[in-house]
Amino acid sequence: MKYVLSVIAVLSAPVIYGVVCVPLIGVLMSTKPELVNDMGGTEDVMLTLQAELIQAVILLLCGFVVAFIARFKPMHHAAAAALLMLGIGLSVQMSFWESMLIWHHFVFFGLIVFGLPSGAYLQGRLFSPAADTTAR
Repeated sequence: MKYVLSVIAVLSAPVIYGVVCVPLIGVLMSTKPELVNDMGGTEDVMLTLQAELIQAVILLLCGFVVAFIARFKPMHHAAAAALLMLGIGLSVQMSFWESMLIWHHFVFFGLIVFGLPSGAYLQGRLFSPAADTTAR
């Protein structure tokens, strides 16, 4: 059962990202269609920063869920999920490298590397037995 939970935990990150973040960014981009180029990207700094903020929050959520599912060695699972997300993200980013500001791609990779483990850490801090202050 542990192995099944490990696989589910690691795969949950790209699923959550795809189901929640991709549509949210689509909605964001649709609010300013005049700033979106033919490839679906943007050269607008504020729109890009808003997309980065959405990605940061969703990647924290992904790490949180990974750690919640795999309560044993949550940071290892978050690291595995981050590697998987980097692989998927690299292929996606390469497909529209020219359509976004160049720094967006590197910020996105950094958000994956730091966001997933941070979300897992946050889950551990909020739901660990030591964090329960009501049991005094």
